[in-house]
Amino acid sequence: MNARDIKRIYIFFICLMFSINIIACDSKLCSNLLLEEKISPDGKFIASIFERNCGATTPSVYVVSFRLSSAKIDLDNFDDWVFTIHGQSKIKARWEKNDQLTIFYSNTGDNPTQRKEWKGIKVSYKKE
Repeated sequence: MNARDIKRIYIFFICLMFSINIIACDSKLCSNLLLEEKISPDGKFIASIFERNCGATTPSVYVVSFRLSSAKIDLDNFDDWVFTIHGQSKIKARWEKNDQLTIFYSNTGDNPTQRKEWKGIKVSYKKE
């Protein structure tokens, strides 16, 4: 094995490690565990509560997302996320009206992301 072969092997391993690093950062490697779904009283909307896990080096994120009941579930659609909190949180949701949902959650020490509205649905929050 000459110096040129060693250089080729070295470059190959650098490219391999770079590729593995890019793949590891891909959000598709995150897993979503659906915990519960709540259908609006008129049946038009669904609120999904799920846990998102992106590996051992990041904390779990608990998420509430919305979709039309006629739409296919896509928990990776960040535009539909209305609530996120890092760490173990007990989350419940209750439809108050066709266009109003209340999300109940336990404190984790994290400052949760809370949207007040999604496509005409008003969202309120209560920390328990």
